[in-house]
Amino acid sequence: MKISSIIDIIDGKLLNSPSISFIYSFKTDVSKVKEGDLFIAYNLDDIHIAIQKGAFAIILANIYPITDNEIAWIKVENLNTSIIKLIRYKLAHFNLNAFYSNDISCEFLKTLSSISNKNIKILPKNLKNFISTLENVDDKTFLISNDDKILNKIYPNNTSFENENFIISNILEHSLFETSFTFKDKYFQRVKIPSIYIESFIRVYEFLNISELDDSKLKNSNLFKTVFLDKSLNIVEFGKSDKFLISSNNISLVEKEVDYLKSKFTYGKIIYITSSYIDFLPKEQIVLKDISELRNTLKNNSFNASYLVGFEFKEINQILSKEEKELTLF
Repeated sequence: MKISSIIDIIDGKLLNSPSISFIYSFKTDVSKVKEGDLFIAYNLDDIHIAIQKGAFAIILANIYPITDNEIAWIKVENLNTSIIKLIRYKLAHFNLNAFYSNDISCEFLKTLSSISNKNIKILPKNLKNFISTLENVDDKTFLISNDDKILNKIYPNNTSFENENFIISNILEHSLFETSFTFKDKYFQRVKIPSIYIESFIRVYEFLNISELDDSKLKNSNLFKTVFLDKSLNIVEFGKSDKFLISSNNISLVEKEVDYLKSKFTYGKIIYITSSYIDFLPKEQIVLKDISELRNTLKNNSFNASYLVGFEFKEINQILSKEEKELTLF
């Protein structure tokens, strides 16, 4: 792509008179820069490394000394705006299928798209992580985003993913976490999904045209993420205990999940642990500023189910596993 075209697209200012007039691809991660790339410099300290690796052009928003006059140095007002313009320009060359989805569908798409033959690109929250994948986009690509504002900026010709209702029958809730049901004469037995998310699951299942469901993929979903614990708060296998933690990092789904938990889990005590106070949760919620105190907090509170909001599931797992590993050393 010509550097002069890039400057026009992003309304940039060329700071020098380079001998190079074109680039091959865009990069924001300096570790992935190759000879001929354009490097978008969010971190000025990475510029020297990018040049050493063969970058043909640098886009930057701050003042930085021109250390190589052979390559192009392009100044812009805002890097994020420039990335949006570049992505929009590149995508305009393709006749894509672009969809705005809700958070639930988007999560199932992330979880299950690897078992589909469709070329699916899910827009990350930060578009700088998407720009390097543009070279893998073609007319058969399906573009998905749960951020309609961003999607409208980069590909305005998009439609809603949730535009169809599905008939699901014979729904049987085995537990909070497992559901059996029938769809199009096919029986899905003990799928590890709460019943509130079955329709969203089927929508994605149909869209991906999955012939054989790999149930193990659902473990990677961040929806209703659960850890089962024994009496000593050690992690046990799925369903092997009546004490468990549910974790959510998506505030838009918390109310839906809490209502589901309260309506279905009426025979046990629920406690709520949050990283900051949430108005629509019970006043008795425990606000935990330091996740490292989780095990002590659980020890000091009687519960059957604990719903956690605002913590990384990986951290929760590490903290609960840490003491378990320490105990095995003695």
